Amino acid sequence: MRTSLAGALGAVAAAMAAAPAGADPLAPPTVPYTVDVQITRREDFAVRARARFIFAGRKLRVDYGPLSRLVDFDSNDVTILMPRVSTYWTPQPIDGPADARRWIGVEAETAEPAGHDTILGRPVTRYRVHGRIFDSRTPFDGNVWTTEENIVLKVEGTGHGDGGNSPIRVTAVQLVRGPPDPAVFTIPPKWGLAPKSDTSWRDGD
Repeated sequence: MRTSLAGALGAVAAAMAAAPAGADPLAPPTVPYTVDVQITRREDFAVRARARFIFAGRKLRVDYGPLSRLVDFDSNDVTILMPRVSTYWTPQPIDGPADARRWIGVEAETAEPAGHDTILGRPVTRYRVHGRIFDSRTPFDGNVWTTEENIVLKVEGTGHGDGGNSPIRVTAVQLVRGPPDPAVFTIPPKWGLAPKSDTSWRDGD
């Protein structure tokens, strides 16, 4: 029994030593970064155009399809930009806790370490995660791979929506660490506020 216990404790210690230093799956990223990803969902039928996540402190920008979303964690709201028509919508409150949006498309509620890997040349820790995914906040179970700076480079699991279970995969194809241009978090000059009757942005959502 003692030998088995010692072996188990040794395995745990080895796993902790192999994990990227400082990795915490339930904490926000510790550095600014820009990451390009590919997202596959059953309703998309194939890998869609790349999405881009730009993170710096209390701000996040998500470029996905024809829309951009400016997330402000201090004001707890999201502003939708429509670049193709140079307009934007009035900021809307974030649905759910603002600080929960820590990962690419995933709001984690629980996370357990499950192994280690290397993605884009960086050591990552794989976590088994339960939470919610994308703006719909669909329940999600699966795996998330994160760096020591809490930057997610891969998501793979299942969304549990009203229409049944749907496989979801998010894969990083490029990561750049460092502060982005502050202008990416602002509404461009001379852009107009979209009228309330204009719902054309939904066509690409």
